Amino acid sequence: MKSLTASAPPKADRRRARGQSLVELCAGLVVGVPLILAGIDMGFIALGASINDSVCRDAARAAASGPPSSQSTSANRKVTPGQTPYQRVQAVIRKHSPSNLPLKVLDQADIVETVRDLPSTITGGAVDGDIAVKTTVSITPPFILRAYCPTGIELCSKHLMPFTYVVMPAKKAAI
Repeated sequence: MKSLTASAPPKADRRRARGQSLVELCAGLVVGVPLILAGIDMGFIALGASINDSVCRDAARAAASGPPSSQSTSANRKVTPGQTPYQRVQAVIRKHSPSNLPLKVLDQADIVETVRDLPSTITGGAVDGDIAVKTTVSITPPFILRAYCPTGIELCSKHLMPFTYVVMPAKKAAI
């Protein structure tokens, strides 16, 4: 007659079950950890693209809020360093670039302005035209993707804004 009490499994079976669990854990970590690190890298890339887009939009607004680089009409005039729209863009880039992340918005922005009409200084009025700003961000992924992109990843953003600058009319001389 058999006893109704349960007996413990032999020691060899318990060791085999623990060993199998350890092998599964190691295999899961070998696959899971690189996937998690690659996901973090992808998050930095998405964050860099978002920051660059925001900086580019703000820089285009700043460039459009002041006078054009030259007091003449022209189509697709490149703005060079030293001109006031370029300086306004540089100020925005310096102010909004993060310093504690593995990404940097590059200082060299491509700025092209189109001025269709300039009001006279006698009557004043709004400047008719637009300005396009293109910024670039350099992202260096901190983990797995750095092995595939050791120099980093560069992403560009471009925004076009109409001029919002208004030329003030000349003051009339007092009679």
